[in-house]
Amino acid sequence: MVEDLIFRRPPPGGPPNILIFGEPDAPSSGGAVASGTIPLPAFMVAGNISVSLPPRATASGAIPLPAFMLSGAVRYDSATQRPLVGKVSSGWQVAAPASAGTVARHQGAARGNVGRVSRWQRAELRAGVAASVWQEAGRARNQVAVRHQAAVSVSTSTGLRWQEAGRARNAARVRWQATQQLAPAALGVRYQEAERMRRAVHSPWQEAANLAHRHGEGFGVAQLIERGWLVRWQAAMAPRPGRSVLVPPEVDPCYVPSTRLEFRELQKHATTLIFFCERHAPPPGTGQTVVVPVLEVYSVENSIALTRVNGGQVVEARGFSMSLDADSWTWQWSATLPGSALPLVQEDSNGDPAELLAMVNGVPYRLVADNPARERRFARADVRVRGKGRAALLDQPYVSEQNFASASGRTAAQLMALAMTINGVNNGWAIDYRIGDWFVPGGTWAFQGTPIAAVLDIATAAGAIVQPHNTEPTLRILPRYPAAPWMWHTLTPDYVLPADVVSVEGIEWVRRPAYNRAFVYGTTSDGVRGDLTRSGTAGDYAAPMVTHPLMTHGDAAMQRGLAVLSDTGRQAHVSLRMPVLQETGLILPGSLVRYDGGDALRLGLVRSIALDEAWPTLRQTLTVETHVEV
Repeated sequence: MVEDLIFRRPPPGGPPNILIFGEPDAPSSGGAVASGTIPLPAFMVAGNISVSLPPRATASGAIPLPAFMLSGAVRYDSATQRPLVGKVSSGWQVAAPASAGTVARHQGAARGNVGRVSRWQRAELRAGVAASVWQEAGRARNQVAVRHQAAVSVSTSTGLRWQEAGRARNAARVRWQATQQLAPAALGVRYQEAERMRRAVHSPWQEAANLAHRHGEGFGVAQLIERGWLVRWQAAMAPRPGRSVLVPPEVDPCYVPSTRLEFRELQKHATTLIFFCERHAPPPGTGQTVVVPVLEVYSVENSIALTRVNGGQVVEARGFSMSLDADSWTWQWSATLPGSALPLVQEDSNGDPAELLAMVNGVPYRLVADNPARERRFARADVRVRGKGRAALLDQPYVSEQNFASASGRTAAQLMALAMTINGVNNGWAIDYRIGDWFVPGGTWAFQGTPIAAVLDIATAAGAIVQPHNTEPTLRILPRYPAAPWMWHTLTPDYVLPADVVSVEGIEWVRRPAYNRAFVYGTTSDGVRGDLTRSGTAGDYAAPMVTHPLMTHGDAAMQRGLAVLSDTGRQAHVSLRMPVLQETGLILPGSLVRYDGGDALRLGLVRSIALDEAWPTLRQTLTVETHVEV
């Protein structure tokens, strides 16, 4: 709030004009006293006198006076008490006495305009003479009776309504719903080219697709046609008359009743006896061999089914493929779906990817959808989707990078379990460790990255591979070479495949450097130095040195050196395309396969598998690494 002080007369006492609000703390005279002295120099006379004969005297001179000088002393006490008027000192009041003759008061200048009676604030009231108000200018159109809101009513005389403009075609007797009825029979033109000849009958080409009702083709249920030519080689005879009795299959017990224990060598560690279930399929390389017999006909009933895990909706697949190799830690897959399946492969509202369950001949595989793309064509829409296995959730963009380190000593398996934690809590994934373990001192290993990258770093130190489980959140750590190639003949193969079961065979010869010596060194103070030489050789061809911080034990150096010396020499990479049999299923990388190609008997490790489905054909293509000279 502002208070104006208006003085109509000058103060009688004259300046200075001082306004004091309130009582001062101490009286003050307000006067200023100056005292001092002006020193003058001593009187001085300077000149000259001359005397001549006859006596005559002349005198001349000057009296110099110094410049006037004034000196004094002023004392200013800043600590003296003064009234509050010093805080609001304003000099505009002093100007009022000098302007008294003009009698100008700027404080009330707004009131002097009353005589003119001019108010700019109300200027809009003067416009009443013109009777023009822009706010209501729309009302002046009532004289022409034009209403845009109901313009359709004015056009009733012409009988043209844009909403139902299609009805004006009744005079031409053309109905787009049944345009095929107006086509003359003499033309005999099918719907594929009908749009080019309908210009004379004014038929819209947009609806020419209705003629396709005569062409019935159901690719989705084409499998039902096979019932007419089904071949049953298992039961070629006709069933006999009578009542059939279903006998439930007998389940073999886990342990075969036998009390005979055979020990072939002395126990090196504990004396614990471990019994495993013989009905369960052991992992590759444990001694069980799947032998595919030689048959005249291999009969397989192929099936591919995709189901969304969250919701259980069935996803129809027009084409499906997936692949896995030894250097990949998860499956890569792609599929072609109908356009209506796009919402089933998109991420949810939380940004989580869609998870699918793929049943390949009855074997489940957990997959994650990524990057769907839709493509439209005439009378058809396709969705092409790609993705990875369930292990993709351990990598970007689904998880962020972390810092992994261990201050205390742990084994390599424990370090992998540490990589599967978030702030010390397990993230739900487990490690199936199947290689030699070794001890790593504290402070040796530190890694920055995603959890799967940390596991790969540890596995690479020992020359191992990482393989995902089909459905469970588990990572398998397998050796890249379970034994040196020159010792494969001592191992029991996992699969024995004849040439009859292979539909396409391809061989590619590869030559690697014939290294026979490897150096594996640790890069920390606790690291070890490994010098490995292939037995029976001179060790004169050394491979490039391999270094890693986790080389802290001889077992780690031995496993890494074995992987270096195994991938050497002349090799033959055999490509085998074969069906997905019930006995074998999908043959995963790392399996030891013996293949009888007719010309030679080859023994090698599976390095990659590619599954391709084009109904009703389902084939798997294996790449087997074999060594020609061992």
